Amino acid sequence: MNNKRILPPDVGRNTKRAGWPVLLTALATLACMLPVHAQDASHHLGAGAFVSDQPLQELLKKRRPKGLIYLAVPQAIMVANEGGSKKPSCSPQIQLTNSSNQTLEELVVGIRYKKAGKTIGSTLSRFYLIKTGKQDVHYFPSVLDTPACEETTGEAEVIQCLYDTGESCAQDVRALEYGAVPLKIQDKK
Repeated sequence: MNNKRILPPDVGRNTKRAGWPVLLTALATLACMLPVHAQDASHHLGAGAFVSDQPLQELLKKRRPKGLIYLAVPQAIMVANEGGSKKPSCSPQIQLTNSSNQTLEELVVGIRYKKAGKTIGSTLSRFYLIKTGKQDVHYFPSVLDTPACEETTGEAEVIQCLYDTGESCAQDVRALEYGAVPLKIQDKK
Protein backbone atom coordinates (compact mmCIF):
# COMPACT_ATOMS: atom_id res chain seq x y z
CA MET A 1 0.00 0.00 0.00
CA ASN A 2 0.86 3.63 -0.10
CA ASN A 3 2.38 4.64 3.24
CA LYS A 4 3.21 8.23 2.24
CA ARG A 5 -0.34 9.48 2.15
CA ILE A 6 -1.79 10.93 5.25
CA LEU A 7 -5.34 11.16 4.01
CA PRO A 8 -7.24 8.39 2.31
CA PRO A 9 -7.40 8.67 -1.51
CA ASP A 10 -11.13 9.52 -1.49
CA VAL A 11 -10.66 12.67 0.59
CA GLY A 12 -7.91 14.03 -1.69
CA ARG A 13 -9.98 13.55 -4.81
CA ASN A 14 -13.03 15.30 -3.34
CA THR A 15 -10.95 18.21 -2.01
CA LYS A 16 -9.29 18.80 -5.37
CA ARG A 17 -12.61 18.97 -7.19
CA ALA A 18 -14.31 21.27 -4.69
CA GLY A 19 -11.23 23.54 -4.31
CA TRP A 20 -10.65 24.52 -7.95
CA PRO A 21 -13.81 26.61 -8.42
CA VAL A 22 -13.28 28.32 -5.07
CA LEU A 23 -9.63 28.96 -5.86
CA LEU A 24 -10.42 30.32 -9.34
CA THR A 25 -13.12 32.61 -7.96
CA ALA A 26 -10.75 33.95 -5.31
CA LEU A 27 -8.02 34.57 -7.89
CA ALA A 28 -10.43 36.32 -10.27
CA THR A 29 -11.70 38.56 -7.47
CA LEU A 30 -8.17 39.41 -6.40
CA ALA A 31 -7.13 40.12 -9.99
CA CYS A 32 -10.04 42.55 -10.41
CA MET A 33 -9.49 44.29 -7.07
CA LEU A 34 -5.79 45.06 -7.50
CA PRO A 35 -6.11 47.35 -10.56
CA VAL A 36 -9.03 49.21 -8.99
CA HIS A 37 -7.10 49.79 -5.78
CA ALA A 38 -3.95 50.72 -7.69
CA GLN A 39 -5.91 53.22 -9.80
CA ASP A 40 -7.37 54.91 -6.72
CA ALA A 41 -3.97 55.07 -5.07
CA SER A 42 -2.18 56.44 -8.14
CA HIS A 43 -4.81 58.90 -9.43
CA HIS A 44 -4.15 62.52 -8.45
CA LEU A 45 -7.58 62.82 -6.85
CA GLY A 46 -7.32 59.48 -5.05
CA ALA A 47 -10.09 57.53 -3.41
CA GLY A 48 -10.57 59.94 -0.51
CA ALA A 49 -10.54 63.18 -2.54
CA PHE A 50 -13.17 65.85 -1.96
CA VAL A 51 -15.54 66.12 -4.90
CA SER A 52 -17.70 69.23 -4.96
CA ASP A 53 -21.39 69.02 -5.72
CA GLN A 54 -21.24 72.34 -7.64
CA PRO A 55 -21.58 72.33 -11.43
CA LEU A 56 -18.32 72.33 -13.37
CA GLN A 57 -18.88 75.82 -14.83
CA GLU A 58 -19.26 77.32 -11.35
CA LEU A 59 -16.02 75.70 -10.23
CA LEU A 60 -14.17 76.97 -13.31
CA LYS A 61 -15.38 80.53 -12.76
CA LYS A 62 -14.20 80.52 -9.16
CA ARG A 63 -10.83 78.88 -9.69
CA ARG A 64 -9.59 80.67 -12.79
CA PRO A 65 -8.29 84.21 -12.61
CA LYS A 66 -10.02 86.34 -15.18
CA GLY A 67 -6.99 88.18 -16.61
CA LEU A 68 -6.52 91.82 -17.53
CA ILE A 69 -8.29 94.37 -19.71
CA TYR A 70 -5.95 96.95 -21.24
CA LEU A 71 -6.93 100.53 -22.05
CA ALA A 72 -4.58 102.64 -24.19
CA VAL A 73 -4.33 105.59 -26.56
CA PRO A 74 -1.99 104.20 -29.23
CA GLN A 75 -2.57 107.08 -31.68
CA ALA A 76 -3.57 110.71 -31.55
CA ILE A 77 -4.40 112.42 -34.84
CA MET A 78 -4.27 116.10 -35.69
CA VAL A 79 -7.63 117.25 -37.07
CA ALA A 80 -8.05 120.38 -39.18
CA ASN A 81 -11.19 122.42 -38.62
CA GLU A 82 -13.56 123.59 -41.35
CA GLY A 83 -12.53 126.58 -43.37
CA GLY A 84 -9.04 126.61 -41.93
CA SER A 85 -9.85 129.60 -39.72
CA LYS A 86 -9.09 127.75 -36.47
CA LYS A 87 -5.98 125.94 -35.38
CA PRO A 88 -5.82 122.17 -35.86
CA SER A 89 -6.76 120.06 -32.83
CA CYS A 90 -5.67 116.75 -31.35
CA SER A 91 -8.01 113.74 -31.35
CA PRO A 92 -6.88 110.63 -29.41
CA GLN A 93 -8.01 107.13 -30.40
CA ILE A 94 -8.96 104.91 -27.48
CA GLN A 95 -8.19 101.19 -27.73
CA LEU A 96 -9.46 98.43 -25.45
CA THR A 97 -7.94 94.93 -25.47
CA ASN A 98 -9.70 92.10 -23.64
CA SER A 99 -6.89 89.79 -22.48
CA SER A 100 -9.08 88.12 -19.88
CA ASN A 101 -10.64 84.69 -20.32
CA GLN A 102 -14.16 86.08 -20.05
CA THR A 103 -16.28 88.06 -22.51
CA LEU A 104 -16.56 91.70 -21.53
CA GLU A 105 -20.18 92.79 -21.57
CA GLU A 106 -19.69 96.49 -20.92
CA LEU A 107 -16.96 98.96 -19.97
CA VAL A 108 -17.74 102.63 -19.46
CA VAL A 109 -14.63 104.74 -18.95
CA GLY A 110 -14.11 108.47 -18.59
CA ILE A 111 -10.78 109.98 -19.61
CA ARG A 112 -9.63 113.46 -18.63
CA TYR A 113 -6.80 114.79 -20.82
CA LYS A 114 -4.19 117.18 -19.42
CA LYS A 115 -1.28 119.15 -20.77
CA ALA A 116 1.14 121.03 -18.49
CA GLY A 117 -1.18 120.32 -15.53
CA LYS A 118 -4.18 121.98 -17.22
CA THR A 119 -7.27 120.04 -18.33
CA ILE A 120 -7.65 120.34 -22.10
CA GLY A 121 -10.60 118.02 -22.65
CA SER A 122 -12.35 114.83 -21.64
CA THR A 123 -14.28 111.98 -23.16
CA LEU A 124 -16.66 109.24 -22.10
CA SER A 125 -16.40 105.92 -23.97
CA ARG A 126 -18.55 102.82 -23.80
CA PHE A 127 -17.22 99.49 -25.03
CA TYR A 128 -19.58 96.50 -25.16
CA LEU A 129 -19.48 92.80 -25.99
CA ILE A 130 -15.73 92.44 -26.42
CA LYS A 131 -14.91 88.76 -26.72
CA THR A 132 -11.82 87.10 -25.27
CA GLY A 133 -8.63 88.18 -27.04
CA LYS A 134 -10.38 90.86 -29.13
CA GLN A 135 -9.88 94.63 -29.41
CA ASP A 136 -12.09 97.61 -30.04
CA VAL A 137 -11.01 101.13 -31.00
CA HIS A 138 -12.97 104.36 -30.70
CA TYR A 139 -11.81 106.70 -33.45
CA PHE A 140 -12.17 110.46 -32.94
CA PRO A 141 -14.08 110.24 -29.64
CA SER A 142 -13.28 113.87 -28.82
CA VAL A 143 -11.26 116.83 -30.03
CA LEU A 144 -8.90 118.33 -27.47
CA ASP A 145 -8.27 122.03 -27.04
CA THR A 146 -4.58 121.96 -27.95
CA PRO A 147 -2.67 122.73 -31.15
CA ALA A 148 -0.43 119.64 -30.76
CA CYS A 149 -0.82 116.13 -29.33
CA GLU A 150 2.67 115.96 -27.81
CA GLU A 151 3.04 115.98 -24.03
CA THR A 152 -0.64 115.20 -23.49
CA THR A 153 -1.48 112.75 -20.68
CA GLY A 154 -4.72 111.13 -19.61
CA GLU A 155 -6.38 110.00 -16.40
CA ALA A 156 -8.93 107.21 -16.84
CA GLU A 157 -11.76 106.48 -14.44
CA VAL A 158 -13.60 103.17 -14.70
CA ILE A 159 -17.25 104.07 -14.26
CA GLN A 160 -18.66 100.60 -14.90
CA CYS A 161 -17.16 97.31 -15.99
CA LEU A 162 -19.05 94.01 -16.25
CA TYR A 163 -18.21 90.56 -17.53
CA ASP A 164 -20.96 88.64 -19.33
CA THR A 165 -21.48 86.68 -16.10
CA GLY A 166 -22.53 89.87 -14.32
CA GLU A 167 -19.34 90.06 -12.23
CA SER A 168 -17.50 93.35 -11.92
CA CYS A 169 -14.28 93.71 -13.90
CA ALA A 170 -13.29 97.17 -12.63
CA GLN A 171 -10.30 95.76 -10.74
CA ASP A 172 -9.02 94.06 -13.93
CA VAL A 173 -8.74 97.24 -16.06
CA ARG A 174 -5.18 98.50 -16.59
CA ALA A 175 -4.30 101.79 -18.27
CA LEU A 176 -1.12 101.72 -20.35
CA GLU A 177 1.44 104.48 -20.07
CA TYR A 178 2.62 103.78 -23.63
CA GLY A 179 1.35 105.21 -26.88
CA ALA A 180 0.55 108.69 -28.13
CA VAL A 181 -1.16 109.68 -24.88
CA PRO A 182 0.07 107.92 -21.71
CA LEU A 183 -2.85 106.88 -19.50
CA LYS A 184 -3.13 106.07 -15.83
CA ILE A 185 -6.06 104.98 -13.70
CA GLN A 186 -7.39 107.77 -11.51
CA ASP A 187 -6.99 107.04 -7.80
CA LYS A 188 -10.30 106.58 -6.01
CA LYS A 189 -10.73 109.14 -3.24
